[in-house]
Amino acid sequence: MAVIDVLKYDGPNNVLVWKWRPKDRGPHRAELSGKVREYDARQEEIRLGSQLVVNQSQQAVFVKGGQIADIFEAGTHTLSAQNLPVLSGLIGIAFGGQSPFKAEVYFFNKAVAMDNKFGLIPFNLIEPNFRVPIPVTSRGSFAVKILDVRAFLTQIIGTVPDFEAGTLKNYFRGVITEQVKTAIIKISREQNISPLELEAIVLDVSAAVKGIISETLAKYGLFLELFNIEAIPIIDEDERVQKVVADYQRLMSQDMEERMRLKRRAENLEIYKVERSFDTTEAAASNIGGGDGGGAGGILGAMVGLGMVNPLAQTMGNMMQNIPTNVAQQQQTDKLSKDEVIKLLKDLGELKAAGILTEEEFAEKKKQLLSKI
Repeated sequence: MAVIDVLKYDGPNNVLVWKWRPKDRGPHRAELSGKVREYDARQEEIRLGSQLVVNQSQQAVFVKGGQIADIFEAGTHTLSAQNLPVLSGLIGIAFGGQSPFKAEVYFFNKAVAMDNKFGLIPFNLIEPNFRVPIPVTSRGSFAVKILDVRAFLTQIIGTVPDFEAGTLKNYFRGVITEQVKTAIIKISREQNISPLELEAIVLDVSAAVKGIISETLAKYGLFLELFNIEAIPIIDEDERVQKVVADYQRLMSQDMEERMRLKRRAENLEIYKVERSFDTTEAAASNIGGGDGGGAGGILGAMVGLGMVNPLAQTMGNMMQNIPTNVAQQQQTDKLSKDEVIKLLKDLGELKAAGILTEEEFAEKKKQLLSKI
């Protein structure tokens, strides 16, 4: 009976758990004295003094009779009664540790198992604008690592010799897909989002589901390192769905055009106000002068009838006197500000519109004021 001197991980790289077994274990054929016979290789045995090699990011676990005995971290270990206290008590190692013993050895890969993908079977969401069911799906990926080898071994592994990282999605597909579906329905309703706009809540769904999945995996000794919803697309193979998508896009385009129009109007609001003020000034000047009818019509005619011409003329005269004075004073100081010039031009415009200033006088004063800017 062969006795093992070195125990080390000798499995593929894409597994989370690998159960040690000799390479030549299993049915064999041997030629003895020219005869061929089949036999089953006996389970190799271990003895104290053997070397246990545990690579980085690994743990090795000894199991005896279905019970977890001793756990070894990364490094090279010489098996002894001191570092196998539990196993020693179980098998009662005798004869100075020279007696072989049987035990199962599991190597756990504690590195992060990346890119475990999942996808949802399409389900329907009602489009609120058209009241039409839209088939929706989702896809994503997650990354895990083994945190508690005892919990993972007892609740997941059992007697399975190897456990690949890709097998995880078979174990947890149900809880992942159910939680993702529930989160999509809940969040889309809360935010009143159309099934055609679900890409906007990808991050929200990921955040909502990650906590729930993390708690579930922790019960099995796993830590959820990453959880990512990559997309929440619709299935538009049906012609009715295609029509809804086309109509929805048309409505969104019209809505965007209307929003841009309102934005441009808001940006030009000040210009609009100035234009309206000039329109109002022109209308007032027309009324003062009597409009197209001339003579004593309009506001000016009414003022003559009420004896208000002389006070008005006096007021206008004061304005005429003040304007040159203001200009002269300003010449003694710095340049006029743009707002001040505009105000004075408006005053001159009112005087010209009332017929108090001639076109030539207005042009001269205007030239003087503009030179001050």
